[in-house]
Amino acid sequence: MKRVFLPLRAVPLALSVSLALLLSPAHAALPDGGVQGLQTEVQARLSGLLGPATAPLRIASPSFAGPDELTKLLQAPLDGPAAMRIALLHSPALQMALGAEGSSITDMQSPSFPARLRARDEATRLALRAYKAWVNAVTAAQSARLLREAKTTAETADELTRRMVRAGNVSRLTQAQSQATLSEAAMALARGEQAAFAAREQLIRVLGLWGAQTNFTLATALPSLPSSPTDTTDLEARAIAARSGLQAERLSWQRKQATHVPSSIDERWDALGDAAKVRAQAVLVRSEAREAAFNLRTQWDIAHHLQTEVVPLRQFIHDELTLRYNGMLTNVFEVMADSRTRTLSSLAAAEALRDYWLAFADVQAVLAGVSPEGSAPARTGAAAGADAKPAH
Repeated sequence: MKRVFLPLRAVPLALSVSLALLLSPAHAALPDGGVQGLQTEVQARLSGLLGPATAPLRIASPSFAGPDELTKLLQAPLDGPAAMRIALLHSPALQMALGAEGSSITDMQSPSFPARLRARDEATRLALRAYKAWVNAVTAAQSARLLREAKTTAETADELTRRMVRAGNVSRLTQAQSQATLSEAAMALARGEQAAFAAREQLIRVLGLWGAQTNFTLATALPSLPSSPTDTTDLEARAIAARSGLQAERLSWQRKQATHVPSSIDERWDALGDAAKVRAQAVLVRSEAREAAFNLRTQWDIAHHLQTEVVPLRQFIHDELTLRYNGMLTNVFEVMADSRTRTLSSLAAAEALRDYWLAFADVQAVLAGVSPEGSAPARTGAAAGADAKPAH
């Protein structure tokens, strides 16, 4: 091939023309292809958890790393939507996944391009994972605080018992029971603090934070339980419509059936396998939708019962015992034992609220077109303590 050399005086002109092309509006607006479309798609699918967003969702790209936005998100006590935004902006795992796809996920490609669909699903799964990690971290921290209150009560009761044993007012058996209660409360607190630390570290890993970034403040409580269960009408149909992989498989199968009639035995077996593959995915999606809907309703019922029946009843019992103690109709040990039981009831209510919001996230996953991921939280060690009968 014959080489063409430009005269030296033509080089500046050629460079200026190339630079002008690169700086044209079409290129200047999207220097790396842009992911505006991907961001809009993900935000629409996460709207049930993000709420009425005041700012567009941002996903990390070569032209936007977002350090200022990250700093702003970490300034206030971290809530669920902020955790999701941080993960999409800062998670190394997501950035590796998007980097592997490259320009295939940018606005230069069709929204139905396979790489775009994969990136959308990966970003959606990560955001849901971040929300669940936040729910677990907030609840674990709250549980640790409640267990600390229970231990403080047990310490006070144990000290009073020691004094009364020295005065000869109670038996050594009562003292031994008090010590056992204190020991159980101390172990439950140790497990609770360990669970809280592990849950926070899990959240940090999902968000991709390190160094001073890990010193963020968590919100002190989860959102309140809704006054009624979330509507899951037609969840199966909506789940089927949202699952892009299933839609692609079905369209591929329909096109194949329309353009080619199986003639040989092997082709007929292939057609049977293709149809079964589509049906298997549909069965899975429908089952996930039904399970998510049933779990959401069940967790709402449990949390609502604890909040409206059990906790108020425990508070009433505690108030009555306090009045009886003031009237010298009961002893201080009865009041303190009930105080510990009341704290553990509050702990059960907090964990039930956690389970509701985890179930709610699973429903949002189904609506977003991805499979719900496991979200079993670490045990706080309080369940056994809640079932144990306090010493009197």
